Amino acid sequence: MGNSLLHKKTGFVLLPDQKRQASTDYMTIVDKNGLIQVVPRKKSRLWSTVPLRLIMLFFVLITVFKALAVLNVGLTAYEEQLTALAAGNVVEKIGSFVLVIDPLTNAVIQGIAPLVR
Repeated sequence: MGNSLLHKKTGFVLLPDQKRQASTDYMTIVDKNGLIQVVPRKKSRLWSTVPLRLIMLFFVLITVFKALAVLNVGLTAYEEQLTALAAGNVVEKIGSFVLVIDPLTNAVIQGIAPLVR
């Protein structure tokens, strides 16, 4: 009785879980001609390549940034700044860990050095 009274007054109906999930599998759209169409929703992929590409771009940009910073200030001054960062707070310690010179950065420095000078 409660559901029928609710339906009569408001038009609102509580759907069971199975029907609610079936109704979310489809969406209603209005196309450019004004026709209302019910089409299935696009399935979202669990593993998208966008975050992977974004992470790879971040690592490449950080490596190029480190190489250009070393070429700009010199290796000894860069190492001094890293030691000063390592003595700071937690954020500065994380920054010094990220900005440490690794073999990949050395290879980029060797490749970029003739082009920059």
